[in-house]
Amino acid sequence: MTQDEREMIQWGKLLFERRLISGWGGNLSCRAGKNHFLITGQHAPLGFLTTKDLVRIDQSGKPLKKLQRASSETPMHMAVYTGTDAWAIVHVHPPLVLAFSLTHESFVPLSFEEKYTIGEVPVIAQDTPTVTKPERVVEELRYHPVVIIKGHGTVAIGKNFQEAFLLTDLLEEAVRCQFFQNQTGAKSPNGAQVRPAPDSRQREEAFALFSEKHMQALVDSANGDSQFRAYGAETGLTTSLTLFLENTKDAWTVKFVGGEITALEQADGGEFLISGRAEWWHAVFNNRIDAFLATQQGKLKLQRGELADLSRWYKPFQRAFSIWQMIPVH
Repeated sequence: MTQDEREMIQWGKLLFERRLISGWGGNLSCRAGKNHFLITGQHAPLGFLTTKDLVRIDQSGKPLKKLQRASSETPMHMAVYTGTDAWAIVHVHPPLVLAFSLTHESFVPLSFEEKYTIGEVPVIAQDTPTVTKPERVVEELRYHPVVIIKGHGTVAIGKNFQEAFLLTDLLEEAVRCQFFQNQTGAKSPNGAQVRPAPDSRQREEAFALFSEKHMQALVDSANGDSQFRAYGAETGLTTSLTLFLENTKDAWTVKFVGGEITALEQADGGEFLISGRAEWWHAVFNNRIDAFLATQQGKLKLQRGELADLSRWYKPFQRAFSIWQMIPVH
């Protein structure tokens, strides 16, 4: 038995024990070499896998052994591997997530841990027993570590099975908390957040990413927002933050004093420095991914300063990025 086979059997059993899957549902896969993959076979029970249930396939999704039959979701798995840097995929049917997906278009987490780890999770429409159009799944997994397929289940990716499992488990528990909140009528402690849709921006003019006009628009919009200033004053927001565009080496430093932005400089001198490629800055400013989640995933990198120190100003920074996502960029 190989290490990949051993791990797939181990995590399949744990998924079953955590009631994230039942019966013969769900499927797992991982990269198993340069051009090969390992995936569960058709009708394989994840809680009781043996090596006979595991199928080695090539890059086209065809089994290396002719008599074996790979999962019917193999095309989706292969599309995800082609479109992302996933090493392992967990696709299961968590019952609470499944029920939630029937009446929602996305899942917005309640707790800070959930916001940092999974962010807002999209719900993808599905009208066939298997995923016959994986393009939307792949697209969303580029920005989110786990997605929900309406009335079907979840797809989580990771650098190993443990990571994909933990994302799946956390999402099910987060939805459980949401149901509990709805039953008790409790309110989220995190405060109201602005979640603008990409097609409902407040400005008509679109700015070039990281241009002087774009950065000045960020400053003006934050200073003009009473809630940002209130959060900034409440948390004593006094620091400096450098935003760095890796493609062009452009760096802008924003200085905060007493909850307001007091200066904008085209320089690299901030107490905190966040860097990233244009692809991910576009995703942040176009509201495809939360800035804190992008940093947690490594798409954006906190090159200077500690996340724990930055987190004490979570509320004003979260508000600022929500406002900044209303400013169109191209």
